[in-house]
Amino acid sequence: MAAPIILSTPSGLNPGDKFRFIFETSGTRNATSSDIADYNSFVNTQASGATYNGLTVNWAAIGSTATVNARDNVGGFGTLVPVYLVTGTKVANDLTTNADGLWGTTTTQSLLAAVNIDILGNSLVAQGVFTGTNPDGTRSGFSSLGDNTVSVGFNSMANYLWMNSTYLRPSSSSGFYALSSELTVPEPDSLALLAIGLVGMVAARRRGISKAS
Repeated sequence: MAAPIILSTPSGLNPGDKFRFIFETSGTRNATSSDIADYNSFVNTQASGATYNGLTVNWAAIGSTATVNARDNVGGFGTLVPVYLVTGTKVANDLTTNADGLWGTTTTQSLLAAVNIDILGNSLVAQGVFTGTNPDGTRSGFSSLGDNTVSVGFNSMANYLWMNSTYLRPSSSSGFYALSSELTVPEPDSLALLAIGLVGMVAARRRGISKAS
């Protein structure tokens, strides 16, 4: 049985801070379905039950169908929540179309890092990723998931091409990007802090007794 995947808090975040993880699936599938639930199920399976702070993380596919925009499927559009690879590298400062945001346009898109890491933290080869999505997170015209042609992003790119670079037949096989639900850095365990404090008090008391003797 494979060891459980435990995701760690990215450096630079403090208790109470909110953030999201992102990864590219190492597994592939077609894009023939027009039901976004099929792709959400796929990326959650690919996440292999990864946990953060003791809880299983929920994931959504960064993909658009004829009736669902990717930015609505993953939620949080416009929020100032940073996005990180599972290795801790920051990908975007927020979920806006601002500079260094997760969404953008062909002229403004500029991620802080490419999304080419799987749930285990392994680097994936340069390849296309099914999205059906424009750089701003909306469905790609008549090339969304389930259409006769599907928009594909390129995982080695950090500009708008990460989301929309070319097209593939939906019967082809490719990976998907997955974005976690919004996560919160936990507060320090109060019991653990109390225990540490008590240990410190005992140690100090012993040093005092030792000096007195």
